[in-house]
Amino acid sequence: MPKVSVIIPVYNAEAYIDRCLSSLINQTLKDIEIICINDGSVDNSEKILEKYSQKDFRIKIINQTNQKQGAARNKGLDIAQGEFIAFVDIDDWVDEDYLELLYNAAQKYNVNIAVSTATRDYKNKIKYHYKPESEDTYFGANDIIKALKNNLITHSKIYRFECIKNLRYEEQVLYEDGLYTLQAIDTCNSMVTVPKAHYHYFSNPTSTVKQRRKIRNEIDKISTNLQIINYAKEHNINMGNWLVLKEDHILWKIKHYFDYREIYLFGIKIFKQKKSYNNEKTFVVYNTACFGDVLLCNSLCQNIKKAFPNSKIVFVATPAFADVAKYQACVDDVVVFDKKGKHKGTLGILKFIKDFKYKNIFASFVTYRSLKNWLIAKLSGSKIIKMGVNEKIPKTPTQVKHNLLLKEITNKNIINYPIRFNLPENIQNKAKEIIPNEDYIVLCTTSKRKEKDMPIITAAELINKITKEMNCKTVFVGVGDGAIDYSSKLKESACEFVDLTNKTSLLELGKVIKDAKALISIDTGTLHYGLSLQTPVCAIFYEPQLVTNWAPDETIYKAKVVKSDYTAQDIFDKTQELIQNNKETENV
Repeated sequence: MPKVSVIIPVYNAEAYIDRCLSSLINQTLKDIEIICINDGSVDNSEKILEKYSQKDFRIKIINQTNQKQGAARNKGLDIAQGEFIAFVDIDDWVDEDYLELLYNAAQKYNVNIAVSTATRDYKNKIKYHYKPESEDTYFGANDIIKALKNNLITHSKIYRFECIKNLRYEEQVLYEDGLYTLQAIDTCNSMVTVPKAHYHYFSNPTSTVKQRRKIRNEIDKISTNLQIINYAKEHNINMGNWLVLKEDHILWKIKHYFDYREIYLFGIKIFKQKKSYNNEKTFVVYNTACFGDVLLCNSLCQNIKKAFPNSKIVFVATPAFADVAKYQACVDDVVVFDKKGKHKGTLGILKFIKDFKYKNIFASFVTYRSLKNWLIAKLSGSKIIKMGVNEKIPKTPTQVKHNLLLKEITNKNIINYPIRFNLPENIQNKAKEIIPNEDYIVLCTTSKRKEKDMPIITAAELINKITKEMNCKTVFVGVGDGAIDYSSKLKESACEFVDLTNKTSLLELGKVIKDAKALISIDTGTLHYGLSLQTPVCAIFYEPQLVTNWAPDETIYKAKVVKSDYTAQDIFDKTQELIQNNKETENV
């Protein structure tokens, strides 16, 4: 077992690697391992690291796609073997006796953390980042925090691995080290200061953290500070006056703390105001388009809740699809925008804004590109407004495109979550008496555009196959005169099916689809409804140009996509395969 494992995240650091690694391989403490996590560098970092690993067997190189420092450090913790752990940034360096002095002091006093002097090199000016006066021991998180002067930096310390082996950094964010360091201090509970050991911190003006004008970086910083405050309160740790946010204006400045704020004019504090920092953020998702597009916003809603757990999500939808928004996962409230009724025209928009109770809005996402929706978001005082992309034939699926609107305001990983609809348990299905008490498949072969409809002959053949070869009933669903005319022609084809055309509400239709063995649909709204209810869906596209935009991702859904040159037999085979795969999944 090495005495110390040194973990170093590396990202596009070719200018600094030599200085950092040279300071480590020449340590007077020889029994160490040096773990370099190459976090997706696109410069010569990997080549330089490999050169060093060939010269010194103690250097281990791990290559990964770019996931930021937190994930890189976690990867190092996963493979570290040392008695103690040290974290070093690749643009920093240490004195040759750094690790030996820290290790010996930790062993001498039988403590779990040893902390060094840390200098800060910024624009060729050297300042002390942390400077202990003597070799002293501290016990308990409060005494340690006080000794460190609330300086929660990961570097310039070694930690006993046995104490921190279960701790991990938050990933996909900046400023990830503050919370981790606080948790490590609380877990380790003992520390010695070692003034003769020196860590040299280089303040790189081009680093990602220095790009503070990016809103997602500022949000990360605020979020981390709030997590630190909450952790400290839960564990009875006194953090003193911990700054959450600083607002700079032309003549004045506001410092926000958790329980109060201070107002400064020309740098002089004018007054202190008792006012708790508002941690809850309100997000408004606008989609006044069609059924399927409203559903596809749900993945975005899930990502918002993941990135901002304390957020409130308000969905603005049309009257027809208010329930589609209301019962989605992660949606907290729905506001109806009746663009063809009471909110029609300029006066209607002004009436909507007047009645809109959400005024302190953090961010608005206009997913379906609409000037009216953008205007409402603007006049409602939303701090951030993100508009969807308006393309006739987009290169990116709609669901992914909606998710990407969040990318500019968070560093956290955006995931293409499957859309989810939470059908009310007490839904009274008026169609129950005509739904067969046996297995059935739902069939939707019509839409608003006839050119997308399934040929009658194909539908009739498909229904007959389902009846004879699958021993299932077929339930035909649709809305409007076109669907009624289509079902009448189907009946003339001498095939047997249950006709629910225009006979269910939206929620009743959901109950029908949820209880089905599978859904076969050419209508994108209906097929996405099925996906959101986790029913196996065979999605059919007669117009190939619609596939990119609306086809479900088969890797995250129980779905098969039929694109072109298909027959009733093809659709039947795909549906049968879906049902079998779903049965196997449920049995696992």
